Amino acid sequence: MERDERLEILKGLPKVDLHRHLEGALRIDTMLELGRKYNLNLPLEDVSALLKMVTYHDGEPRTLAHFLTKFRSDWYRSYQDIERVAGEAVVDAAGEGVVHLELRFSPEHFTRTSKLDHQGVMQAVCESARAAASDVGIGVGFIITFTRERYDFSAWKKIVDLAAEMWESDVAGVDLAGDEFHHPNKEFEKIFQRVMDTEVLGTTIHAGEGTTAEQVQSAVEVLKARRIGHGLKAAEDEGVIHFLAGRKVALEMCPISNYQTGCVNDLQQHPLPRLDRSDVAVTINSDDPSIHRSTINYDYDVAVTRWGYTLDDLLRLELNAASAAFLPDDRREDLRRRIERGYAESRGQGLK
Repeated sequence: MERDERLEILKGLPKVDLHRHLEGALRIDTMLELGRKYNLNLPLEDVSALLKMVTYHDGEPRTLAHFLTKFRSDWYRSYQDIERVAGEAVVDAAGEGVVHLELRFSPEHFTRTSKLDHQGVMQAVCESARAAASDVGIGVGFIITFTRERYDFSAWKKIVDLAAEMWESDVAGVDLAGDEFHHPNKEFEKIFQRVMDTEVLGTTIHAGEGTTAEQVQSAVEVLKARRIGHGLKAAEDEGVIHFLAGRKVALEMCPISNYQTGCVNDLQQHPLPRLDRSDVAVTINSDDPSIHRSTINYDYDVAVTRWGYTLDDLLRLELNAASAAFLPDDRREDLRRRIERGYAESRGQGLK
């Protein structure tokens, strides 16, 4: 089967994306337009010139530090800009076959080079994305991301409290990203106790992307994570594998991202299949599709072509994601039924 045909079939499968950063899901045409509007110091003569600066290309250093240079916080100068990129991100996810999206974003990122405030940013993202999700017929939830290098308990507590107040607007969880090497989980125990105290927000922690399996386990034990972003290094420790399987902690894995950031050297050797065989609740996600120059279907294509995954295997991972989604039980059951119905309708289209 040709790749384009396979990708088209994969696009038709109903997918849950638990790990997509809004900051890494901007359309290139929108970046070009906003860059010109605000006279940013970038090559803005055409799309191809800008692409070299804001997306990953083969031959570039495959390190997390280099990958992070692709992000900018000066695209947005108004709430209308933020509404635009949030709505577009949801429409694009739906176009990839995503039926439930948990869109994560950092209010601090969106206010870093603007005069906007955290509450206004959160409201702009949620209102625009929810409206777009209603228009295209998918579910959406929101995860607030904090960055380890910028810890400020007082400021973060205010954002957590705002997030809890916005629970009925589908703000569902809190995330911690950034430098695990110099800012271990223990530093953030107090703020994530505050997240737990809200009783409505879930916790997902970027852990074990490039550090150690112990960092993955401590994210669960110290920060009470219900899900782990990436968690690659867990595969190197049998004890941690059994711990995750026993606690039913889901891993939000992102194969294309993991290769481009140098966290895996060969997609054939990605740890997801091993963790899957060990009954860890693994899931497939997109991370930063515009920077990767990919869609979530490219990540699913890795599973099919590199790991030999069948439709039954993909369905199992999809149901893992539905079980791990930060959703009320009734919406979770609706999502599971939608996934199972969609996979049943896809039988016989060419994938095993």
